[in-house]
Amino acid sequence: MRATKENKETILELPKVDWLDRESNPKRFFKDLSYALSEYGFMVLTNAPGLSDEFQQRAFREVRSFFNSSMDLKKTAHISNTPYFRGYSLPTPADRGHGQVIEAFQYGFEQEPLCDYDDKTQPIHSRLFRGPNTWPDNKSLPGFRPLINDLNERYHLLTHKLGEAIVESLGENVKAFRKYFDFDNPDLAASLNHNFSLDVFAEKDKANVQKEYKKFSSDRVGAHIDGPPFIALLINDRPGLQVVAAEGGWIDAPVTCRTADGTYDVPVIPGSVIVNTGGTLMHLSEGRYSATLHRVNTTLIPEGETRVSMPYFLLPKMEGDLVPFGKSEADSVGAGGYESGRDRGANASVNRMGTFPQVTRRWWSEEYAELRKQQSQEVEAETQAALKLAKERGERFKNKLD
Repeated sequence: MRATKENKETILELPKVDWLDRESNPKRFFKDLSYALSEYGFMVLTNAPGLSDEFQQRAFREVRSFFNSSMDLKKTAHISNTPYFRGYSLPTPADRGHGQVIEAFQYGFEQEPLCDYDDKTQPIHSRLFRGPNTWPDNKSLPGFRPLINDLNERYHLLTHKLGEAIVESLGENVKAFRKYFDFDNPDLAASLNHNFSLDVFAEKDKANVQKEYKKFSSDRVGAHIDGPPFIALLINDRPGLQVVAAEGGWIDAPVTCRTADGTYDVPVIPGSVIVNTGGTLMHLSEGRYSATLHRVNTTLIPEGETRVSMPYFLLPKMEGDLVPFGKSEADSVGAGGYESGRDRGANASVNRMGTFPQVTRRWWSEEYAELRKQQSQEVEAETQAALKLAKERGERFKNKLD
């Protein structure tokens, strides 16, 4: 970031944290980590272990080969084939009014279901989050499944290493992280996203899409915070991601892997990973690290191209209250719009149901109708808490320029 007091001119970018400093200069590492997550809620982790530029290049080749396959092949892994929200989802309609056209592939660890999906004696998260992946035809895409399993393992290891470092940066014992995140028994939501540029919209709709993205706040372009995750990790190969800055504008996030020729309008930082905090960390840290509003801006994707991103969300265990670090069980309200006693498993489950209605209609329609109202209220509470903390960050930022 560069700021000048004389004219209040600012040039903002997401702060960088170098993983190599973890060993060579831990004082700088923890200072940079704390600054990034307290003042932005986002950062660029450089020299990310396990996610080198060489690996990312291979990952994007395989993932693009899947998305570039025929629709018939992609549908062999359609997400509605099972109740576990794993597999391929078709592009969203361009005329839906949300400013994005996106197809995706959801995956997780290959797991046996904990119970039958319709066993209502079990909590809904036990029925929904654990299960097998849904893969495309292996003969046509022999490298895809091995790559995704490899990516999953690399992401998972980094998430735990970084999660423990984040807890340490808060002055807490790393055992506090392990209390909620079991390395050998994880719940997660991971995705491969394929966003299309503005040119897939009809001419009559393009101006409206551009108009919505010019607004700071619009309910038509998918701006959101990540609720359940402790942190989210992401690698991407085209511009598009934007983050609410400390002073209230939008920052363009960098690209972590260049996979096309030409000039990008955002920085390219090979071998890096974009990290952001979620609602879980906002609560557990009592607002010291807050979740941050972000979006994918369709108008930033180069015309005629597409954007692939691979976000990874590690979820906390879903039983019991999330008690802020250093607090007792009796003091679990926190700063993230979180109320003790809430059914976090149901919240996370309904979020999946709302995101992928094609699965919900087939497998979960009754449960969704029952639970969606409560989940909507909780998301709104978390969002308002995040915006309140963002406003406080903005005031701190302005004071530094005065």
